[in-house]
Amino acid sequence: MTAKKHTGTGFPYPMTYVEQILGWVYVFVHMFAMAYILSALNAHVFPLMGFRLGDTWLNLLYYAVGFAYLLGFLFHYLRETFADMCGSFGRTVIAVLVGFIAYVFLSNLVSLGLRFFLENLTNPNSAAVNASTKLNPNKMLVIGVLLAPVVEETLFRGVVFGSLRRKNALLAYAVSTLLFAVYHLWSYMVYDFHPSLLLYLLQYLPAGLVLGWAYDYSKTLWAPVFLHMMINYVVITVQVG
Repeated sequence: MTAKKHTGTGFPYPMTYVEQILGWVYVFVHMFAMAYILSALNAHVFPLMGFRLGDTWLNLLYYAVGFAYLLGFLFHYLRETFADMCGSFGRTVIAVLVGFIAYVFLSNLVSLGLRFFLENLTNPNSAAVNASTKLNPNKMLVIGVLLAPVVEETLFRGVVFGSLRRKNALLAYAVSTLLFAVYHLWSYMVYDFHPSLLLYLLQYLPAGLVLGWAYDYSKTLWAPVFLHMMINYVVITVQVG
């Protein structure tokens, strides 16, 4: 069964209904289950094979599994939305450049506002990523610049934003941005909840909104993918430097 490439909203969404179902399933598997599955394998199965993986290797495997899943089950969508990019390359470039500027401005604005409420602005997820980057910069470049942008944008913008955007634009922005923020911090909330974690969710809103806009404006998933790559590359190189 094929999807209609253009809908009444004028938003191209070449994802089949089967791909949408498989995509939504993996959104929640990727968010809430895959880390536990890999941790269990690392604790009980991999040692039987004579090895255990460190945190960075586990993170690499985590995104590699997601990347393989998307290539296996959503390749048609990725190919079709790439064709959309080729047909509107100028809008893609504009979306990436304007989106990056907007992200820098909004993220700094949010951080400035949070300093009024938090004396020590230390996001636990960002701290963990920073530590891994300093220890394994090359692996983190592969994860942050190649794997994570493709996996996260396909799931949060392609599946979540795209499928909702055809029905209601405001709902698409709200749900995809909120899920993207929760995705980065929910595990910390489960293990050691502190009210400050709710404030740290605000730090991910600029990226979620800007990446959603890049998709909406360019009409191709590859605009937020490239924008996400650019953001992560700048962040990682600054940390390494």
